[in-house]
Amino acid sequence: MPITTEFEYSIQASRDFIFDWFSDLSPDDVKLAKPLKQRKIISRSPTEARLEDTEVILGKRINLDVQVFYNRSDYSWSGIYTSGIADARSEYRLLIGGFSVGTTTTILKYRSTIFPKGLFTKLISPIIGFAVKRTFEKEFEAFKKAIEHDHAEEQARRQQQQSS
Repeated sequence: MPITTEFEYSIQASRDFIFDWFSDLSPDDVKLAKPLKQRKIISRSPTEARLEDTEVILGKRINLDVQVFYNRSDYSWSGIYTSGIADARSEYRLLIGGFSVGTTTTILKYRSTIFPKGLFTKLISPIIGFAVKRTFEKEFEAFKKAIEHDHAEEQARRQQQQSS
């Protein structure tokens, strides 16, 4: 039985900034994405990236082949993850949230579906589903804080450059 997780976050940053932030994949992503222990960039273009990730979820080491497809024109991207115990597809979309003086709000919509493989994995998928959802929620809270922090720093740099 597939495990689906979806949620949305309101982030104080522009769609362009958030899209660039998420599409700037690197081995350093392990610092922020807690289940991620290692990331290797295999190839990258403006519309696609291929990665080899190693994650630890529920104490189990999982090697993933990851393909990410970017669609800048509608501020969306998707990831296809393949491993020995499950496959997954994640979809991300950035929507205009609102504007106020000096602030832009963007809505990040996220949906991920995991397809367990093997009888044992399928049997425990309800437990896995709960743990994965909590992990993703914590991860996205960290992403939101990092994006807003990085965006505020960039805004301050721009203002300083303009006043110089």
